Amino acid sequence: MKNNYIKLFLLLPFISVNAEAMDNMGCHFSEDESGKKMPHMMPMSSMETKYDQLRTKVAPLAGLTNDQINNMMKMMGPNYYWPLPTNNNSKEALIILAHGFGKQGDYELYNSMKDFGDDYVTSLSLGMSMMTSDHINCSLIDVKNNNVERIYVVPVSSTPYNTLVRQWRYIFKLENQPTYADVNQVDTQGVMFLEPISDNIYAKKIILEYAKEISIDEKNEVVIIIAHGPLDTDDNEKELVIMDNIGKYIMDNSEFATVRSFTLQDDAGKDIRDMNVSMIKDFINNSNNNGKKVLMVSNLMSGKGIQRSIQKDFDGLDYTFNSKGLLTHPYFKEWIFDSIDSQ
Repeated sequence: MKNNYIKLFLLLPFISVNAEAMDNMGCHFSEDESGKKMPHMMPMSSMETKYDQLRTKVAPLAGLTNDQINNMMKMMGPNYYWPLPTNNNSKEALIILAHGFGKQGDYELYNSMKDFGDDYVTSLSLGMSMMTSDHINCSLIDVKNNNVERIYVVPVSSTPYNTLVRQWRYIFKLENQPTYADVNQVDTQGVMFLEPISDNIYAKKIILEYAKEISIDEKNEVVIIIAHGPLDTDDNEKELVIMDNIGKYIMDNSEFATVRSFTLQDDAGKDIRDMNVSMIKDFINNSNNNGKKVLMVSNLMSGKGIQRSIQKDFDGLDYTFNSKGLLTHPYFKEWIFDSIDSQ
């Protein structure tokens, strides 16, 4: 049970005050020395309905009490927003949505997005948004105070086929139902919600580059593309199609012997995850037995996510892993610019 609790710590944010508690001057928040802004927490006594919704919609929480869920939340950092320095009077803004990658990973994202401050009013909004949307709403209010006319929302996700992206889309009134608790939706006037990077040409180029960085002899190497993976089986099949498209691009633009895609379904039940790990281990061992060196890359957004658990899963096997994430590569910023230009 302890391991399940640890895993759930990675899924659940602190709870903050809801949108009704905001006055006309903006949000009530605490700000740290780095500029991170945390909306104030709301009383736990007012959250009973949201706990019930989570237990209904998130299977691993079904048997937990309010106190158990709350105790896990206290082990997590809060949902928050983080404005970037702005060096212009642009009428356009960016809101970068991400679930959060830990302190170091969040700084990595922040630093990789700084250049956008030259062209856009820019803010990060981080958190799983399972029981609140206030960090997102506050971020929107913050950029709107700069008199912007258009706001582009960038979901930092390798695929649209997961519960987090659908929750974000619900918050922006693009889905009819939440995938987690029923949080407040935001004012979408002037807002354009972009699609995740998926198998865009820039994702293909980044992952090919990461494979080549660890390659020595392509003709005698095979490539594994590994992903976090969603909970739902249908979503998982759709993500594998996206990854296979990336794999085909790698095959067409290299001399690698083959490319295979795998998802861990990292937040699914232990049996499902163990099955996926076993399939990957079999592929690595079979490739080694056939005289092929195994290279592993991923479509993970950050290099500070589940890479440690991946390395633990395959400890002792003969393979090379490039653990870099997509979001710090210069092509990721090019993808954002291109996505905006195409609107």
